[in-house]
Amino acid sequence: MQFASSRIPSPSHRASERPDAEASLILVHDGNGLERTVAPMLRQNYATSLIDLQRDAITFSDRALAVVVCIDLGNPASIKAIRDHFVDHPVQVPRIFVLPNGDRRSILQAYSSGAHQFMVSPVTPREIHEVLTPITNRSVEWQWRRLSETQQAALRISLKLFEDSQTSVLRGEGLEVSTAARACSSVISAVGHEGFPALLNELRAHHNYTFRHSMYVTGSLVAFANVLNFREEDMSLAAMAGLLHDIGKIATPNAILNKPSRLEPSEWLIMRQHPLDGLSILKRNGDWPEPVLDAVSHHHEKLDGSGYFDGLSGDSIKDLTRMVSIADTFSALIDKRAYKPPMSGKEAMAIMLGAEGHLDMALVRAFEPVALAIG
Repeated sequence: MQFASSRIPSPSHRASERPDAEASLILVHDGNGLERTVAPMLRQNYATSLIDLQRDAITFSDRALAVVVCIDLGNPASIKAIRDHFVDHPVQVPRIFVLPNGDRRSILQAYSSGAHQFMVSPVTPREIHEVLTPITNRSVEWQWRRLSETQQAALRISLKLFEDSQTSVLRGEGLEVSTAARACSSVISAVGHEGFPALLNELRAHHNYTFRHSMYVTGSLVAFANVLNFREEDMSLAAMAGLLHDIGKIATPNAILNKPSRLEPSEWLIMRQHPLDGLSILKRNGDWPEPVLDAVSHHHEKLDGSGYFDGLSGDSIKDLTRMVSIADTFSALIDKRAYKPPMSGKEAMAIMLGAEGHLDMALVRAFEPVALAIG
């Protein structure tokens, strides 16, 4: 797999996106066969539209995240169509070519035909993830500019927290309490002014799973705290617990974290370490509130004692931690993963009401207005 990120166009070169258009990938092919293996892998994580250069009318949504090209680079007609409709189009998006082999001639043909990056067949889901994730995330983030200033601030400040945290953890450093508090304050303002569903809609296409899921949980908790009429101080604790509950996943190998299928038992054992990793990360620096530390380390405990890591049960599980467990469960159910479709809020609520012994049922029932607000 090779790429030249410096050739990727800035999203600022685009025309205005239509808010009602679905952001998706475009896979362009000429029937040479590469598309038959590439398309299913793309569709594991992305809405993908296929265009057959030999048969289909070429349409081009201005919310396309990227164009993946599977053509015969020895076919002048295919190359001309790519240049006419995608290279010379006034709306520019990244173009990734899939090559049948990595010889110098194929690479030069790809770049001369407008490629910004390329992958060599046979490609794997992991290679696709590594190439497309930064490209599509940048496109999604650019689309946030149509939001209110409050919503934009919540998303951008929180994303920066996660990006900076990744760097800090790799250096063996901790996180700043003040930085996390600023991100939490921005989310509280966004949920209070525009509501959780509005924030959720702008996160669905982002492919940083830990960031996206943590924002789902934080938004759910802030909305839940509003339902329960929390004081400002308690609201801030809830937001911080939600935003940081999975911070330990920064230490989880990407091959496990981003695996496009269910984990093997050995991989699951590694994934289960993230609450302890999260606690370790936070304790490196700063005076974190005890309820936040408890939620980070115990949000996978269950009332009947069957959770992990400490096997806590009943009253030994704190109220805020119980709320984080509910928001965490809900957010996982409504999110789309490669191995499952997203649920509606109503469907997720029905599942949670059946989790007697795992979740606090009184709190689950109180959570219902938040769940039903999600389509």
